[in-house]
Amino acid sequence: MIYFFSSVAFFAGFAFVAGVNFLIADISVEKRRRLAEKAKEDARLRNAEKARREIDAKLAQRRAFSNLAQYQEKKSLWTRWKLVVQQSGITGIKAETLMVLAIGLGFLSGGASAYFFVNISLGVLFGVGACSLPFLYVYQRRKTRQIKLLSQLPDAYEMLSRILRSGHTVTNGFKIISEEFDSPLAEEFAYCWDQQNLGLSTEASLKDLAKRIELLEISIFVAAVSINNTTGGNLAHLLSKLSGVIRERENMKSKMIAITTEGRLQAYFLIALPFGLAGIMSVVNPTYLSPLLQYKSVIVGTILWMGVGFLWMKRIMNFDI
Repeated sequence: MIYFFSSVAFFAGFAFVAGVNFLIADISVEKRRRLAEKAKEDARLRNAEKARREIDAKLAQRRAFSNLAQYQEKKSLWTRWKLVVQQSGITGIKAETLMVLAIGLGFLSGGASAYFFVNISLGVLFGVGACSLPFLYVYQRRKTRQIKLLSQLPDAYEMLSRILRSGHTVTNGFKIISEEFDSPLAEEFAYCWDQQNLGLSTEASLKDLAKRIELLEISIFVAAVSINNTTGGNLAHLLSKLSGVIRERENMKSKMIAITTEGRLQAYFLIALPFGLAGIMSVVNPTYLSPLLQYKSVIVGTILWMGVGFLWMKRIMNFDI
């Protein structure tokens, strides 16, 4: 009887221990299963968040580059002319006034030349030349202003990078730059800051800045700020890198100008040589060029083709870096 109860107690204890062991094992397996499911869910959420960020980054990049394409979209001739006058920094004279001045100067010079020389071809030639003078002046002012603005951009981007690192916003950076720099960069950034103070968003004011100036370095800056506002990132570091890239491009341009100086001098010499020889021959032997001057069309054609040759040589000597 004692052996019977001992056996029952042994099997009962064994069954209890086995049951507890199985229960603990089941609980452990269930816990591991839940942890595995949670890990899978966390991984799925992380992948979804990563995919969302990648999609947002691609969309922001696409919007930024679409904005760059909008900056370079084709405009009508009149709209383009008004923009060029604005970019030249000429104040007090409207684009309409300059256009009327150019047309009037062309007709006046052409009519006077045709009357005095009794030759319509020369009148047309002098009229076209006089009409182009206001346009050449405006484009030269625009080129000078953009070169000066481009030379200010590296220091401006570097300062804006330090301003952002110190905790200020991009808007405050525009205000500080407009106070610390000279024209024309100070004028453009001050106008951009005024737009934002009047309620225009930062991105919209920057788009308008890129459309007004039409410089690749400004367009890249606008695209960087647009992407940073959408997806985040270290804008201060990016501006510092952009400043270095602009400096390197300017150094490369200076080297290319130095390399092509000889070719430019040769081009100028070839253009000036016929006029110089004609002047010398008219002094030494005034009757030598008389047969040539009888054919006005030959003179006009020669001058036109020399102009084409000059533009072609200038095109060859200019490099886009």
